[in-house]
Amino acid sequence: MKRVVVGGLEGRMGSFLVEALKVEEDITLVAGVSEVECLEGETPIYNDIDKVLAEVDFDVYIDFTVYTFAKEAAEKMLKAGKSIVIGTTGFNKEDVDYLKEVAKEYGGRGVIAPNFSVGAILINKFTEICSHYFDNFEIVEYHHVNKKDQPSGTATYIANTLDCALKRKLASTHVHSVRMPGVLAKHQVLVSDEYQTLELIHQSNSRHSFEKGIILAIRKVGELDELVYGLQHLLD
Repeated sequence: MKRVVVGGLEGRMGSFLVEALKVEEDITLVAGVSEVECLEGETPIYNDIDKVLAEVDFDVYIDFTVYTFAKEAAEKMLKAGKSIVIGTTGFNKEDVDYLKEVAKEYGGRGVIAPNFSVGAILINKFTEICSHYFDNFEIVEYHHVNKKDQPSGTATYIANTLDCALKRKLASTHVHSVRMPGVLAKHQVLVSDEYQTLELIHQSNSRHSFEKGIILAIRKVGELDELVYGLQHLLD
């Protein structure tokens, strides 16, 4: 039985995940982390990561909070040798490289994923394939009006993939951000040469599109011996 702690369990993704975990027979929620502490009730809620580490027996820490808190929480969890699954966006290359070193030094492990949808992993892969044949790319990401980061972590991830594949600076790949009501998450990659245009689109119509990826990460993160960036490292 995997015992998990969910950071941000009262937020949109966190509360969705709490409901999704209820039907998983091999995963149980033992505590949560939020701004207001409430230790009574079926699931104790902490507002201090240090208290979680001191008082809760758990296997995996999952974070859907905000960047500043998630970065601190990830570092403390890794230094305690814990497994982490981070869905909070905003982590840059320097953050990931630093946390990889922390994991290596203290024996922690985990995955930081800008997107837990398998479709998002595939659009990134298809974009990389296109980079073998095209040089012109535009990325457009659409999200709900409450999404705080611009551009999205997924769009940045795709752009970084192009940066590596085309051996050019990230600034040369334009990323456009759109925030609109009624939209959950959509990523569009426009590809062209002088004679043709190719359009790649991945759209999440429900938060359930992230569910399988998160559950997969919870189940498989303990098999890692390092910190990785991107869900693709856990896919067969």
